[in-house]
Amino acid sequence: MTSSSSVFARFEDHPLVEAARELEPLIRERANEIEETGSVPHELIDAITARGLFRLNLPARSFGEQAHPLVVFHTIEALAHADASTAWVVMIATEVSLLAAYLPNSILSQMIGGEEPGGPSCRIVGSSRVMTTAEPDKSGYRLSGRLNFVSGLEHATHIVATFVDFDDQIRFALLPQRAGTVIETWDAMGLRGTGSHDWELDRVFVQNAHTWAALGPIGAEGPQWNVPDRSLVAWIANAGHAVGTAQGALDDLAEAASDSTTGDRAALRDREPFRLEYARAQAQVSAARAFVQQAWTAAWPSVESGQPDTESLGRCRLANVHAVHACVDAVERLFRVGGTNAARRTWTLERRWRDLQTARQHGAALEWNFDAGVRPQLGLQPRRAR
Repeated sequence: MTSSSSVFARFEDHPLVEAARELEPLIRERANEIEETGSVPHELIDAITARGLFRLNLPARSFGEQAHPLVVFHTIEALAHADASTAWVVMIATEVSLLAAYLPNSILSQMIGGEEPGGPSCRIVGSSRVMTTAEPDKSGYRLSGRLNFVSGLEHATHIVATFVDFDDQIRFALLPQRAGTVIETWDAMGLRGTGSHDWELDRVFVQNAHTWAALGPIGAEGPQWNVPDRSLVAWIANAGHAVGTAQGALDDLAEAASDSTTGDRAALRDREPFRLEYARAQAQVSAARAFVQQAWTAAWPSVESGQPDTESLGRCRLANVHAVHACVDAVERLFRVGGTNAARRTWTLERRWRDLQTARQHGAALEWNFDAGVRPQLGLQPRRAR
């Protein structure tokens, strides 16, 4: 019998995950700069792009990685362990790429330059919220509007915009980033380095072939697109982001806890209340990670077979949302017990705390996900993303 640890290892030790881990020293070296400038440096974006980490959820037939959800989870986790903002930019691109793959493979490949040496160097970001309007054009639409919270916008090559067509149906469009105008608006408590600015369109033309219906046929082939609710597969990346950020806080704090030169009478590690809360926080994060691994390992074979098991996928949604909430709570514990020094910007704890508080505002962490996750187990109809 194959042990669960060996099953998990094939995802944890995947070359894409290893590529993310190799970048950790470089990301950590630039973390303060990312925080201060509000943007991930171009050199770092290029290094991430070159390793294929912006194409995790692009279809193989469009020269993407089409990675297993647990590979996505551990890749984002590794990046977040170094810096939450950098990981968030990759996470959003990963989620939106899954949506862009609804385009036929031939069209998507042509748009993103899939035949370039080393694979496409595209970085697709955007939003599934309706924030643009459409005017009829002979062979397509003219879009106007303003998307907000577009993480990674400055470095993006393509943007997904959402609009309502003339049959009152929601449609998506894939456009080059240069088609719109970047409006610098991002000024938030956490995830400050994500450059989540606004993107404005003014009667920008998009041809019909570069749009697709929200409930229309899927151009991509693969199990990722066999799941009834696309948000489920996308949002495992949010779970990875939360786990990586929280574990990064734990590991950084373990090092800082031995420091007795911070003005306090005793190092944190010598205080029993601190050790107890640290232990609880580590248990929470480890349990959240294990739940994601277990749930997705159990559910994915049914997806690959073409017959997704609703109850198993419900557990995946529970695992996703639980990971975010458990990790926010774990870092909250650490922040409370860290004393005055926890607020020091020379420690990473206060940044990790702010980053996770901000990350919790994403749709992946909203309370309805708990209800959606448990409904199949209670014999109720599944509930899709709002």
